[in-house]
Amino acid sequence: MTEAAEILGYNRSHVHQLINEGKLPAGYAGNTVVLAEDTVRRYAVGERFSFPTLLVVHVYDNDADGWTEASRTAVAPDYEMPETFRLEDIAGVEDRSYRVELLDNQGKTLGIKTVEPVN
Repeated sequence: MTEAAEILGYNRSHVHQLINEGKLPAGYAGNTVVLAEDTVRRYAVGERFSFPTLLVVHVYDNDADGWTEASRTAVAPDYEMPETFRLEDIAGVEDRSYRVELLDNQGKTLGIKTVEPVN
């Protein structure tokens, strides 16, 4: 974080704000913020990043009586969820319930669709 602030000419709190606003890509290793030096340098010269959103498919687990994540796929930032999903769209199988969730780059839910079991 300190090195990124120096490269960008900002203080650490401003770099943290850029990350929280989704303007500067970063990852976390435990409680430590991890920034790629190349990404920080590209941001410093004016490059801006469009963040993909995630399409997360959960399957209902009868044994656990709850939802379990089945897959996670990055989609374009302008992705629009269809009104319905077919089992083929989510690699689903018959006789299972699914929940498809669209998340933004901060992990906030933008939309949820359910796929009911086909008997």
